[in-house]
Amino acid sequence: MATTSLADLTIDRFHPIVGDAFYHGETGGGNSEWWMKGGRGSTKSSAIGLIIATLIMRYPYANAVVVRRFKDTLRGSVYNQMLWAIQQLGAQRLFHATVSPMEITYLPTGQKIAFRGLDDPLKAKGVKFTVGYCAIQWFEELDQMDSWQDVASALRSFKRGGSTFWTFYSYNPPRTMWSWVNERAEEMRRKPGCVVDASSYLDVVESGHADWLGAPFIEDAEYEREANPEGYRWEFLGEVTGTGGNVFGNVVARKVTDEEIATFDNPRNGVDWGWWPDPWRFVRCEFQAAQRRLIVFDELSANKQTPAETAQLVRARFTWPDARGRERFHNQPIWCDSAEQTSIATYRHEGLNARPARKGNMRRASYLWLAGLREIVIDPDRCPLAYDEFRRYEHGRDRSGRWTDDFPDGNDHSIDAVRYAVMEDVLRGR
Repeated sequence: MATTSLADLTIDRFHPIVGDAFYHGETGGGNSEWWMKGGRGSTKSSAIGLIIATLIMRYPYANAVVVRRFKDTLRGSVYNQMLWAIQQLGAQRLFHATVSPMEITYLPTGQKIAFRGLDDPLKAKGVKFTVGYCAIQWFEELDQMDSWQDVASALRSFKRGGSTFWTFYSYNPPRTMWSWVNERAEEMRRKPGCVVDASSYLDVVESGHADWLGAPFIEDAEYEREANPEGYRWEFLGEVTGTGGNVFGNVVARKVTDEEIATFDNPRNGVDWGWWPDPWRFVRCEFQAAQRRLIVFDELSANKQTPAETAQLVRARFTWPDARGRERFHNQPIWCDSAEQTSIATYRHEGLNARPARKGNMRRASYLWLAGLREIVIDPDRCPLAYDEFRRYEHGRDRSGRWTDDFPDGNDHSIDAVRYAVMEDVLRGR
């Protein structure tokens, strides 16, 4: 067995993940999937290698497959990374490594760590083990994969014949939220049993292990922070900085509690009509004019539902206990896309205070008004659709690919609902 503590070889940031992995192995519960994103020097790949090597030695049924996009990058990266991890654990005498085939065998049991490239799908899907099953999967440099479909297809082949699995993904986030990796990571935040973790070299320094990086690395990072702040945030902190064309640089993601919502006294509600494929979208906001802050704290979305049906969804959102604890319908104004007068009439028939938003020639003005707020606070858990839209929305481009000051139409249903909700404020502010 290993002669060195795993905790001593990983930074504090990753200790909860180490605990997760072994709790899952002992109980079959807890978390089983980890998206580990970060900037250069975060040691995330080192931590994953150490965890995998330890899992192999601890659970005699566990084999692992380590995947990169291109097979010719395996030896110089993840293969050497696993050999380093085994050595750091003091377990090199317990493993035997070969290059052809590229695998590492745990000698006491015959368990293996196999290495595959997704540029050879047949070989990637053809991993066979004589002892146990493929319990562990690691996708390194996930952002280099062509699509989530490729990864999911490989997972379906790997995750067979067992009941306990560990899956790790490691990558440096691409700059733009439009990347499939960044989009998928946001979705995974809401998946049970899945952790999305972000780390950087600063976590290594704060853990007291700056020597793992070396003085030249830290000096280079500090230079970039001064000389190229946005590049520093992307390369060294692992932040999704955008491509330079983002419209809403004022979006703040944070939890909005029930207690905070109970104090709101300046509500704004909006509806963007839709059927299929465009969705119907409803949002609730709080406008804090003195702070120039808009808080988006509730949303609903539906396809192929009539206005009478969505009206009942909205009524439920406006029903909560009054000061005496009695359920009461709070008939707040709802500002709706004025293009659907019949739908607005239906809402009124259903007892809702629906009003047409005066949107004529106001598209550009309303976008500029929202972009000019000090903050647009969005709770990603309560309002994942609005959060995704606002973070990803970019200016248009001309034929040569240069940014313009246009606001393209499309994939902006939550944004439109928010625009309608605050349109009266936009008109007053104009």
